[in-house]
Amino acid sequence: MRSFALALALAVLMALGWVVLRGSRTAPVPGAVPPALAASGQGAPAAAVAVPAAAAQPAPAAGVPQQESRQWLLPDGTRVATLNGAVDAPPLAEYWGAAVPYSPIVGIERNDQGLDWYPHANGSYSTTQMVWRSDLGRNLAMTRVAHPAPVGAPPAAAPTNR
Repeated sequence: MRSFALALALAVLMALGWVVLRGSRTAPVPGAVPPALAASGQGAPAAAVAVPAAAAQPAPAAGVPQQESRQWLLPDGTRVATLNGAVDAPPLAEYWGAAVPYSPIVGIERNDQGLDWYPHANGSYSTTQMVWRSDLGRNLAMTRVAHPAPVGAPPAAAPTNR
């Protein structure tokens, strides 16, 4: 009887682990799928809305104190308006990554959740938005970047030991 209880507890823990791991693949924030992925069927259906591109502006002089900023510093040193009401968004270079060279913004697109994204010339997408941080007790700007990449084959099924 004891071995049955241990086997049952182990099975429950494994099932719970599987549910947690499967759940981590879902988007934690509504609108997490860039418009191009949504339109390609890799995400939710998109309502593509073309919005005029924001004009890049030079960065302000160093040492000038800033209040609440709705400007987003790009890796090339220019600034554009933050998207989706974001305030004090960290510089895009912190999230762009070193594997993909920075590519200029070519417009603004809105996905099916009403979230605006900047498409880049190389097919990448970036966005900002405010999210609630329960650990801080306040909203904080979040930056997301999606780079195009080939889709790999699904992993092979793990062998079962019987």
